[in-house]
Amino acid sequence: MAPFLIRAVHLRHTNSLALSHFRQATLCYGQACYVDAIQHYLAGLKLGAAQHHYIYADLAKAYEMVGEWDTALACLDIALRLCPDSPTALRRKARILDEKACYDSLICLDDLRQTPPQAFTEKLNFDTTNPTQQRLNSEIFSLTYHSTMRPQTLWNICQLIHRTYAELGEIFGYYPRSPVPISIKNTNGTTVSQRSLPQWASGCYDGSIHLAYCAAGEPVLSILYALLRHEWVHLLVYHLTDGYCPVWINEGLAQNIARPMFQFEKINLQQAVQTQQLLPLDVLSQPFSQLQTKHRKLAYIQSAAIVEYLVQQFGYAKIRDLLRQLSSGIPAEPAIEQTFGLTLKDIPFLNTS
Repeated sequence: MAPFLIRAVHLRHTNSLALSHFRQATLCYGQACYVDAIQHYLAGLKLGAAQHHYIYADLAKAYEMVGEWDTALACLDIALRLCPDSPTALRRKARILDEKACYDSLICLDDLRQTPPQAFTEKLNFDTTNPTQQRLNSEIFSLTYHSTMRPQTLWNICQLIHRTYAELGEIFGYYPRSPVPISIKNTNGTTVSQRSLPQWASGCYDGSIHLAYCAAGEPVLSILYALLRHEWVHLLVYHLTDGYCPVWINEGLAQNIARPMFQFEKINLQQAVQTQQLLPLDVLSQPFSQLQTKHRKLAYIQSAAIVEYLVQQFGYAKIRDLLRQLSSGIPAEPAIEQTFGLTLKDIPFLNTS
């Protein structure tokens, strides 16, 4: 029996309107319409089922997906008061605490409290004919944002773009020679079929950087910053290698630089090692977007772990050397041997079988 049907049996004393909201919340969540899912969960709770811990656990997961970690944790505290030994609630609480700590470490909000200068607010290009698509240009980027944002938020985003430009430019020894097109869009209220990005992705690079978030209001800056760093790495790697970079190196660098690995990701990696379920090299060489969901998640974790090992052992100077080798047309295996003095079999987490 499907999980929701099992829960529906448990909710048989809840009125039908509340059940309808919970069903709709499940549907919205599956379509990545997390804000709508939250509203349906809240509406259903007002009508009944407040004694069922798993509703609060599911509501917490929806809040997690929009980066509202404190609210998600409050929902899980309610779930655990109702059912202290709920494995689902305990697991989600540990994961969200891990995620919150990770993203909080990326930026210091105190650094983003500076009021935008008047010159910045004056150059905001508000197009009254198309209020859902505004542009902001600078020497290093051209930003298009598809949802209304406060000037303070836009100013903060611009500061994070400048920081990304400087920090990643220093790591890779390369700075884009022309302004980078960046698009930021709030997917809240749009159906999956209307989105420019696939449901599983929150960012992509195709010559331009596209970032997507889901929120009822302003974006969570730390999440947006991690997404920006990830896609900026792809931009730099593309230019440094003329597009000749194996997927696992490209994605590993992007994932490793964007944010620290979550604790539950480390556990998943350890389990894959212990059970000999690491993905083989031919799978890691395919575009991750084409992999099954369970393989895609492991592919990102595994590739990040491989790159982390190489960076820790040899430093970014050697990574830059590797990218130069790849740009000259040398295949990955001999390029790695020439750069690091390693065969593929010598690299941890790289399954060459």
